[in-house]
This record gives sequence, C-alpha cells and structure tokens, in this order.
Amino acid sequence: MPDNMLAYQPEAPVRLAAASPRVTLGDPAANAQAAIAAIRRAEEAEADYLVLPELFLCGATIGSLASHKLIVEACKSALASVAAATKHSALTLSIGLPYVINSRVTSCIALVRLGRVAAIIPASPQTANPFGFRPAIPRGEAPSRSTLTPISRVAVGFANMIFSRPRPREGQIMLLSGSINATAKSYDIVKSSLASFSARAGMATAMALPSYGESTSSFVFDGYCAIAANGVILAESVPLEKEPFACADVDINALSSFEPFADVAPDAVDEGYVSSNEAKAKRQLSRLFALQVAALARRAEHIGSKGFVIGVSGGLDSALALLVACKAADDMGLPRQSVLGISMPGFGTTGRTRNNSKALVEALGCRYREISVAAACRQHFSDIGHDEAVRNAVYENAQARERTKILLDIANEEALLDVGTGDLSEAALGWTTFGGDHLAQYGVNASVPKTIIRRVVAQIGPMFGENACSVLNDILATPVSPELLPPDNGEIAQKTEELVGSYELHDMFLYWFLKGKGPGELYELALEKLRFPEEEVYRTLGTFIRRFFSQQFKRNCAPEAPLVCLSIAPSVFTMPSDMSGRVFLREYELINRKTDI
Repeated sequence: MPDNMLAYQPEAPVRLAAASPRVTLGDPAANAQAAIAAIRRAEEAEADYLVLPELFLCGATIGSLASHKLIVEACKSALASVAAATKHSALTLSIGLPYVINSRVTSCIALVRLGRVAAIIPASPQTANPFGFRPAIPRGEAPSRSTLTPISRVAVGFANMIFSRPRPREGQIMLLSGSINATAKSYDIVKSSLASFSARAGMATAMALPSYGESTSSFVFDGYCAIAANGVILAESVPLEKEPFACADVDINALSSFEPFADVAPDAVDEGYVSSNEAKAKRQLSRLFALQVAALARRAEHIGSKGFVIGVSGGLDSALALLVACKAADDMGLPRQSVLGISMPGFGTTGRTRNNSKALVEALGCRYREISVAAACRQHFSDIGHDEAVRNAVYENAQARERTKILLDIANEEALLDVGTGDLSEAALGWTTFGGDHLAQYGVNASVPKTIIRRVVAQIGPMFGENACSVLNDILATPVSPELLPPDNGEIAQKTEELVGSYELHDMFLYWFLKGKGPGELYELALEKLRFPEEEVYRTLGTFIRRFFSQQFKRNCAPEAPLVCLSIAPSVFTMPSDMSGRVFLREYELINRKTDI
C-alpha cells in the first residue's frame, strides 16, 4: 500500500453517561464533591459525555433561596471546583446551577470540558413540567436560547423538552438536565417520550433527573437516568435506586430523524389515575407504593426519626399508611418495632374495626397500643359545657382532635414521625376534622384517591404475609366510616358513602374536573363509565361541587405530602379559600332542567 493511502476507519462510537448523585440541598460545595465523584465514575466507565440533573449544584427543590446571592456565588465557586476536576479528563460534563442571565437568576446548564466552562445555557420559558414540579426560579424573562454549544455536535437542554416536538438535528448529541418529579404513571410516560424525542430529533440523548436528597415536601424524585437513540432506550437506571447511573455507546453516524410508529405510548393516553390496561395498572400501583415508601423514608432520615407512629382505625387509609411505614422501616434498616400503631377507640368504634386494628399491627410485627379517647372527650365536654347527648359537630370533632393530640404527643415523646393517613378523596370533599385528622407531621396518602388506595392495598397485601393479608381482606370489605357516632346494634352506623355519595363517583369527578371538564361533562362521563342511577350521579355531583369549593381552607394549610398520583395541595393546585363556585353550580343546575331528574 502506498504511504499516502490510508485504510478507511469508521468513526468510533461515543459513550454517553447520565448520573444523579445524592444532593445536599443548599450546600453547593458538598454537591460539587458529589459531582466530582460522578465524573470519576464516568471516567472509569470510559464515557465521553456525562449529564447531571437540573440545578444539581444547589438542589432542584431549594425553592426561592436558589436566587439568593450567597447561593448563587457558592454555586459559581462549586462550578469552578467541578471544572478543575475535568482539567486532565477527556470527559465533557453538563451540570445544572442557578446563574445570573440578563440581571435575573435563572436555571442554567453549564457545559464543562478540559478544566473550563465552555458554555452556560439558560432555561427557556417553554420548559413546563406536565407532572407538577417546576424549579422556583424566575424564567419568564429569560430569552429562549439555542441549545447548540461551542463544542462540536453537542447540544444541551432541559428534560421537559422530551414532551415537545423537536427540530431534527441528525448526528448530534443532546444532554438533557431534568427536574421531572415521579408519579405512578411518570416512568412509562417519560421513558416513551424520551425514546420518541430521540427518534424525531435524530440525536443521541442522555437525560438525568433528580433523586435522593431532594426535598419531599411536595414531590418525590426517582433519579431516572437514561440513554436513547433512534427511538430506543439503550440504557437506563432503576427508578428509586441510590446513586443512579446509566451508560451506553452510540454510533453517531447511524443517527437519523424519523417519526416513531406510535406517536405516544399507550400509557401516555389519559386514562385516569392509572392505566386501564390491567398489566400496566399493576406496575403503576406497585410504583405508587414504592414512591410512598421512598418519600417517607427520605423524610424520616432527614429529620432523624427513630420510627413512625400511626393512628390505626381498622380502615383502608390507615392500613395503607401502616404498610408504607413498615416497608420504609425495612428499607432504613429499622426493626418493625420502630413502627407504633395506636388504636384510639371512641364513641362510635365497633368491635370489627377495633379487632382489625390490633390484628394488623401485630401481624406486621409492629408495636401496638390502645388508648381510648372517650374519657378525655367527656372531660372536654364538661370543660366547655357541651351536652354529650347532643351529637353534633362538637361531639364528632372532639374525638378526632383528641386522637391527633395523642399521636403528636407520643411522636414527641418517642422521637417518632407521625404519619398522616388522610387521602385525596377526603381532601377534595373536606371530609376531615380541621385540626384533627386533617393534621399530621407527614402525609403519605394525600395524593392518592380512595379507590386507588383500595387497589394498592389489595395488590400489595400478599407481600406482607398470610396473616396480615387475611386482616387486610376484611378491612377491604369494611364500609368506609369515621366511626364518630355510636354503633347501631354493634354495626357501623355512620357510613360515609351513604352520606356524601360513592367515592367511585367522587374520584372520577375530581380527576376530570382537574382536567378541565365542567359539571355537564362530568355527569355524562359518569353515566357512560359507571353503573349508578341518574339520580345518584346528580346528587353526588352536587355534593362534590359544593364541598370542593367550600373546603379549600383545609387544603391550603394541610401537612406536607408527596405527589405520587394526583395532588390538590397548594404547591400544585392554587385556589383561594373564599372563591365562589357559582359558575359551576349554574351549569350543574342546568342538568336538572335538561334531564328532568
């Protein structure tokens, strides 16, 4: 072969990596060290490119303080440390931080290579997150910038871009820093959207989402990291694992843009709280439970809790909260005896629920205590001059508030975390006692509707053993009740669904109401999807509308809770407590005139 002739050698594939190390909220120096550790791990994997999550240097959930000058300056210093760590490395790094752009602090991505910062790209106003979480940093005035960078073939962006239709840029690499919170359905939707994005853009895409260490005040994050190209997920981390990391090789020359066969995966279709497909629904229900467990464990570890205390009523909500606490204790390496279940019988407690409370706690290997609230309530009635024979709101609410006082005081006494049991359905209707079961130190069920709680308990019950499963089956068959009024011949006298209507109806109304449907559409949808008499659908819809608008004051000061299914907490859904629902009631009343119910 002549000296001036060279054999053709195809360009070697590039190796993309995505990582989501544990973050320390508000400590950029500590996060810089975590980033450097991730860089070393990527170097060991011989990666060419590494992406870390949005706002990683301060934490995506730091909130308003992300724009504080001390945090911004600390992040700049931390970025310099990270850049120095790449001085003798062939790795290109994408990392998120708050940065001043046009005199405003904005969520930005820094592209780091060979010991220097090659580019800083601000977020654009089009980075809305469909799941609920948005970093609390002003973005509206930041211009929409090109994601192209000074580094050949490399673009950076924010993970929310995967839900849009990208402009094709064949043969390039896209590094996506993300801030998408996890929900029961998010894994399927994010995975399919990332794959579709890589196909439409014709780009090799690496994405990293926040994970352990982010605040669990309102959301939970699963640290999903993935590499995609040509419409295929090449590598991904396991959701909720610690120190998530994904790495894969991509042939840049083989990239091309095309329209995926399926525009959206079936799971992305709006089917309700979980998929209508049975197999997918089972996966989503298991994921929902896992997210509840992760959120509770992370909160307990952050505050140094020695365990959990739960008011067990013999009902569905407290049963699920107890199961979540047990699994969280297991994951934290705590004994089941660190979980304390307290039964607090009152004037309406039946033998069935009282026995089930004790049996479930003991079957799970937790500690059990029984503390009656009857004597304390009678003393309270005497103190305030209330006649016990008058079974009004005072009679009922005093029991709920006494129970809450017991739980909070025992939590203080034993350094336990008081786990709230209230669910989304109750919050929507305000079916809680203000200052009673409305309060707790952390709520695990607050974004889960009653109908989904029933399905989760039925599905995960067997994993806790035969004895616990047997008790759970009887709890599943027990009528929903606050049990605040005396029993009727030993049976539950106060049945919630007889008073306010079926939760199956209420949960459907809530879901589609939040999706923008009006009373008329809700009424027709319920008749189409569910088997209830027209009169009952109409009655229950009226109850839903009136109570939803009248009870917002309870939701506006509810305990912190993670969004794992659908939330109406103030961090996600904002509504003033004194807003009129008259517009909705007018349309509701028109249904009666049209149908002559």
